[in-house]
Parts: sequence; C-alpha cells; structure tokens
Amino acid sequence: MKLMFDAVTYSAYTEDEVSILGLADDPAEPGQYLLLQRAQECDEQDRALGMDTYYVELGGQGLAGYGGIDRVQLAPGHLTLQFSQALAWCQGLSSLEVRWRPGLASLEQLEAALQGIFDATGTLIATRHE
Repeated sequence: MKLMFDAVTYSAYTEDEVSILGLADDPAEPGQYLLLQRAQECDEQDRALGMDTYYVELGGQGLAGYGGIDRVQLAPGHLTLQFSQALAWCQGLSSLEVRWRPGLASLEQLEAALQGIFDATGTLIATRHE
C-alpha cells in the first residue's frame, strides 16, 4: 500500500527533550498527517521495549510504531518515506509521499529536522537539490 497527501502545515521543534516533526493536511483538524518523534535520551526500559528509536504516527490511517523507515527521499516540496516490511506495525505499507507548496518548509529546515530524528538509526536520507 502506498499513501499520499498534500501538507499545508509543517512544524519542527524540541519540547521536553523530544524532537518533533509534523506535516499535516489541515492545521486545525488534520485528516492525514505524519508525526515523527524522538527522545534525546533513552533509558534501559526504553531499550528493553524497543522504544530507543524514533516514533512514527500516520494519522488518518491508524498506523503507528517505533522504527520502520528504511529510506527517506527529500526534494523541494516533496518527501517520500520507504517502510520496512520487517516490523509488524508497517507491514503492507510500502511508502508515504507528502507534497507541499513552496514556502511551507525549506529543504534545509526539513533536512535538519529529519537528520535529528534519524541520527544513528540506519535510516538513509537522500536529498535532491533541484
């Protein structure tokens, strides 16, 4: 299954030592959204439960879990996530494509936020500057 939506709102920030990145189709009542979160510090319990990585939530689809993104492709106005088939939460989901209009988020802003989320996870980030 491939998912796709057009984002009209973007946010990336750190709160309570958690890095957060979100893209959504509506700022007030999103029907579809991508939420990525990653704690800056993990404890032994997080590691034991497999929660010592990033968290992914795909609103509108009821899909959520820890890890599971193999590759990120980023280009101006375009983000594609390719999912692993090894984790139960994202089995059957091959990719998510998010598009947005110029001015919503710069390539540099999104790339920096994604690097913070995926640092040392093995997820490959490929950026195409056009």
